[in-house]
Amino acid sequence: MSIAATSPSRWVQKSLAKISARHGVHKPRALVVNGEGETLLDWGDTSLPLALGGLTRLLTLAMVLRDIDRGALSLDTAIVDMLPDDLVSGLCVMGKKDHSNTITIAHLLSHRSGITDYFTPPGEKSRTLLSQITTSDRGWNLHQALEIAKHYPGRFVPGSKNKTQYSATNYLLLEAVLKETTGMSFEALINLRVVGSLGLKNTYVFGAYSFERYFSLAPLYQSGTVLRAPQALASSGADGGIVSDAHDTVKFLHAFWRGQFFDQSWCAKLPNKSISVGRGLESGLGVTIQPSSAGRPHLMGLASHSGASAGINPDTLTIGFIATNQMGDPQQGFSDLSTIVHKSSR
Repeated sequence: MSIAATSPSRWVQKSLAKISARHGVHKPRALVVNGEGETLLDWGDTSLPLALGGLTRLLTLAMVLRDIDRGALSLDTAIVDMLPDDLVSGLCVMGKKDHSNTITIAHLLSHRSGITDYFTPPGEKSRTLLSQITTSDRGWNLHQALEIAKHYPGRFVPGSKNKTQYSATNYLLLEAVLKETTGMSFEALINLRVVGSLGLKNTYVFGAYSFERYFSLAPLYQSGTVLRAPQALASSGADGGIVSDAHDTVKFLHAFWRGQFFDQSWCAKLPNKSISVGRGLESGLGVTIQPSSAGRPHLMGLASHSGASAGINPDTLTIGFIATNQMGDPQQGFSDLSTIVHKSSR
């Protein structure tokens, strides 16, 4: 890819100024590269590593699709066929009926499993893991996360029509499935299939051994306070545990869309049976989709509660990345991404 110094147009500058002025945003950065690999926008410190948060799920998606291509899984594979009964039982109980045995790989990827999000479970009186780590860092393992999720009833019957609800629990389960199919830890799998194959320089799965590197990452803010949570990051795994920078993330998306990890035909299937999630966005198979409309480019990608968003315009192959370093609404992040991709491409 060609990385050239770029001066944002006045349209882009105006949008970047609005994002920078938003309450809580700290030293944001953005990178936009067109389909020919030319840099349209390089703003802020795009070489500074950061916790990708929910963008990690794009790498997890790539590994799952690769496993499907090699015959280890299918979208319809029931997770009870891949994981021990004690892990699966009780994940989605409604009334007196346990629907857990009907949960499939596709349900996990598309957040249509009905499993409660262990990180932010419902209930006004619930002291969620998110609220806990804002005051005191802590870690957890898969069994502890599933224990929290099983404490709550299912959100809906798995695969219910037009129902989707984000749950971090889904991707921790996918990590467990990948370990069964590959015999490798998530860290080893990402190092081999993504970091090594693409020659990424600043991408790795954050683990307990990485704690000394935590303070080299871009600070993440929660309501104006720096969030110091290395244990939580090390516990997030396939749902949010990857560290990277803007350039590595764009390089990964370039390879993702060109089928370097799985058959390229999957890219056209990701929006199939998508469900509206508001603000003109749709939830597909492991991706968020923004259909093209007046002033809004066609985008496919993900946005994170950590303020990082990345995606590709399937029509022009322009790839965008933005990070605000502020915990917040992922849909706002996707809106920011849409704005910079659209205005940088004008």
